[in-house]
This record gives sequence, C-alpha cells and structure tokens, in this order.
Amino acid sequence: MEMRGITTILALTGAVLTATAQVRITEAMVNPPGSPDAGREFIEIQSCRPNFPLQGYWLIGIDGEWFYNPGNIHWAIDLSNYSTGANGLLLVRDGTAVLLPEPAAETTVVTIQDAFTQAGMGNDSYTVALVRGFRGQVGDDIDTNDDGIIDNVLWDEAIHAFGWTDDEVALGEFDATYATQLNGVDIPPAMRRRADGSTWEPDVTIFFQNGSIIAADAGRASGAGDFGPFLTSTSNRAIIGTLPAQFNREITPGNLNPGDKPAIAGDVNCDRCVNDSDLLQVLFNFGGDDPASDVNGDGVVNDSDLLTVLFSFGQGC
Repeated sequence: MEMRGITTILALTGAVLTATAQVRITEAMVNPPGSPDAGREFIEIQSCRPNFPLQGYWLIGIDGEWFYNPGNIHWAIDLSNYSTGANGLLLVRDGTAVLLPEPAAETTVVTIQDAFTQAGMGNDSYTVALVRGFRGQVGDDIDTNDDGIIDNVLWDEAIHAFGWTDDEVALGEFDATYATQLNGVDIPPAMRRRADGSTWEPDVTIFFQNGSIIAADAGRASGAGDFGPFLTSTSNRAIIGTLPAQFNREITPGNLNPGDKPAIAGDVNCDRCVNDSDLLQVLFNFGGDDPASDVNGDGVVNDSDLLTVLFSFGQGC
C-alpha cells in the first residue's frame, strides 16, 4: 500500500482523523416509577458497528454520597461474554420481567438478577460508567481521600459516563460525581432546581446521536403499569443541546432512541454514514492495529476491513 498517496489525499481534503469511541451509553433508568427499583432498572449501550464484541468492557456504578464513602464501587458488570445486536444495541437488565415498549428483536438483552445490587442503583449522588479493562472489584475505592478526584484508577480506558450530586449536603459532608473524569457528563444541581429551591435527581438519562442529552424524572404513560411504558417529565428535566424532533418523551429500553440510526458495518468514525471519511481512515491506518479502523476485529487493518467499508459505502448517508 502506497501511503505517500494517502497522505497527499488527506492533506488536500483537510480530513482530520480522530479516535471515536465505538461504544457508549445511550439510555439508563436508575429510578423507575413505583417500588421496588430492583428488577426494573436498565442500562442500554450502543456500538457504531453491528454485533460488536464487548471483550474487556465493564459497566460500573460508583457511589458519590458522603455517607457511603465517595468513590466506592457499588456494583460491576463484566460484558466480555456479550456482543451488541445487529442494530448495535445491548440492554442490561436486572430482572426478567419485560419493560415496555419491548426491546427490538435485533437488540442483545442481558439479564443478570440484581445486577445493580438487591436494592438497585443509588438514587442519591451517583456515577454510572462504561470502562475497558476494569481490574477492581465491588467495594474498592477510587477516591481514597474523598475529595471528588479519582486517585485510584482501576481501568485501562474510561469510555463514557453520566452522574449527578443530590445537592443535599449536610454540614461537613461532601458528595461527589466522577462522570466528567470518565469521559462523560455531570448533570449539575443548577440544571435540576425546582421553583421552590429544592433539587430533583434524575430517574432516567438519554443520550442521542446528535449529541443532545436529557436527564429527567420519569412517570407512567397513560394506563401503564409497573413495567411501563414510561415517559420523561415535562417539568423536572434537564436538556443539553437540541433534542431530535422525533423525541416524544417515551423511554425506550432496548430500542433506538428517536432520531437515532442503527449500527452500520464499515462505520469507522461513528457518524452512521459510510463515506470518504471512513475510507480514508482505514487507508491511513492500513497495516496497523488501530481498533476503530479494524472493522472485523482481527487485530490488523487490512484488505478485509477496506472491503467492508467499500461494500457498505453510502449506507446511512
């Protein structure tokens, strides 16, 4: 492969090759309407390419409440034995009862009883993170001096995260959220303030492919039972960016979020469109081991990866 020609092409087109996470959190319910929470919570993740193997990936929950020792690993789920589905989605559930609307047939559904502990995830100050190469265990402390700064890194790579503090800090207490240190987003108290000065904690957080985010309280849709369908609140909600026009407040575990596109083979840069940018990135990394450009995951960027991009060229655009 003549790389000098590729370099010239890159210079002429002004293409910028950046590493984009192939997997991210797309939706999570941490506090479903009613009680108990356990058995009705979920975390949904999405890959850019279909049937993406999750070897080495973990989901972890991190306490941020002063009373429970900020930085304490609350739960940890190894995703190594799973792959995302044909649509790029994987749904992690903590109970067997189906949440409505039912997950798409293409979605990989992983059910682990009490995955987020017997009581469910924390509803106070909390962080949920997707990491790669986790080498810790439940009960480990990533913030040994409780100052809100991670000083005990127990993973090789932080992929994505979200978190919040409950803004109910008593005298001498210090709550923490670690999401921004884990390549994610904090939902600050200032965005969750009611008119009376009190603060609500997010029941659900949804990430869209256009970059927007909504964190909100959740309630039952008309006629819904304990297992949904659920809707985001019209008042207790924080919005970052511009929500897709298709968004109708519905919480959709195991289904593509409104306005989002399914995974596409050959989508190297995760923009849901296989085009010149994907082709150039594979060519630029040809012969190397760049994970994003290694479309078939065999450890090397070669003809097979190039052919996948070419066969998928134009899809999603």
